Amino acid sequence: MNEVIKNIVEPLLKSGQYLLDITGDMQGNYFRIVIDSEEHLTLEDTTKLTRSIKNSDQMNDSFPSGYRLEVTTPGIDCSLQFPFQYRKNINRELKVLILEEESQRNISGKIINANDSFVDILCNGEKVSIHYDQIKKANVKVSFN
Repeated sequence: MNEVIKNIVEPLLKSGQYLLDITGDMQGNYFRIVIDSEEHLTLEDTTKLTRSIKNSDQMNDSFPSGYRLEVTTPGIDCSLQFPFQYRKNINRELKVLILEEESQRNISGKIINANDSFVDILCNGEKVSIHYDQIKKANVKVSFN
C-alpha cells in the first residue's frame, strides 16, 4: 500500500522536496508522510501538500471510505539519510556512528562540507571525511544556545 501512496505523493512534491517516509495504519486508514528539502520547509509547505493529497482523485479512489492524513517534516531525533540533509546542516554539530570494517565508532563534530559522496566534519580540530556508505547513523546535535 505504501507504493500506491508513494506514487500519488511524489508527483505532488514541489521541486527540491523529497519524500522520506510513509507510515500508516491500514486498519484505521491513517497515513503519516514525512517530507524534507534542502531549503527550510514551512507549515505552509506541508499544508499545501496535505491539500493536494486530499484533493487527489487517485487518493480518494484508493480510499473511498476515507482516511486520516498527516504531512510532516523530520523531527530533531531523526537520523540524516540523504546528502542534501547534510548540506542543509553545514556549521551544525553532528554525532555520527561509523562502520569501519568489523567495528563501529562514534565521532562528533561540526559539518564543514557535504557533497553527494561524503561529508567533512571538523572533529577535535581535524577534518574527517566520511563516505555516506560508512555511516550507520547520523544525528544533528540539538543546541539551545
